[in-house]
Amino acid sequence: MITILSIGLAALAASASAETTVVVLEYGPGGSVHRTAASAAAESSPAAVASFWNVLHRPSSSKRSPSMGQHAGMSIVPDLFKRPDAGIVIGLRASSLESMPNAASLLSSEDVPATNNVVGRLRVRGNVCTELVKLVAPDGDVEVVEVGEDAGRRLLSTAEAAARGLGGIEALSLVVDVSDPKAAAAADEKLGRMLVALTDLAASNGKTVVLHLVVEGTAASTSAALAAGRRLQEDANNADANSYSSNQKSMYEIQSFNLYLWTSVGLFVVVAMVMSAFIGMPLYPDTLLFGESGKMSSSD
Repeated sequence: MITILSIGLAALAASASAETTVVVLEYGPGGSVHRTAASAAAESSPAAVASFWNVLHRPSSSKRSPSMGQHAGMSIVPDLFKRPDAGIVIGLRASSLESMPNAASLLSSEDVPATNNVVGRLRVRGNVCTELVKLVAPDGDVEVVEVGEDAGRRLLSTAEAAARGLGGIEALSLVVDVSDPKAAAAADEKLGRMLVALTDLAASNGKTVVLHLVVEGTAASTSAALAAGRRLQEDANNADANSYSSNQKSMYEIQSFNLYLWTSVGLFVVVAMVMSAFIGMPLYPDTLLFGESGKMSSSD
């Protein structure tokens, strides 16, 4: 199943260079998408992104021409044997994400790609959000939905359908005026609810759902979103400063563990050998009861 949601945000023209980022998130058991050694900062193309979607979500039984394979050199690739049960594509066009912390957090933490279920990111030059969404929409037809309670329910119903692994293709376009901070915040809050619902429903149903968030904006807006996300991450890290933990062990801890372990094993082996020898020790007549030796001498 591939559900396409295009969130169009009316944006002002910006002097900085335009850029579109495709954030790939995976929910549920996972294992259908993997990162590669290629740099996440490398630019992709609309054709490369379309090839990735095609290989990931097209049924394995369908006939695929050689030209429909995924382009080489991408930072994210599908698994060869496991496919997701459902897919969702959300298009988000905005000149600024300052009022949308949930969307901004998905663009942050480049050094920790697993944050917020993020597997990786693909970057495309130019404002190509609409073009990318139309590549996977049936006949390029995308339904437009205005922001409101109906939009929130529509996003949640899309998450529920995807978490059940239902087949079909659905196209939606949620239009928001980014110049209105309240409208942008409302859209971001609905997006956050959808992400939470996907996390819970996909895990409970045992279905793997891949969400593709196509964020369109300027390079400056993307950098601002990354900076905002880093600040949120730093605040979270500072809140947990007194409870920091790590699975890595120092050389001293490793040596101490080995010393205590093998010392305990050696002492146990020595005690076991001594007890075994003591139990199996032969008994002689003069070592039995304390009066046995005297009885033997008097009988003589």
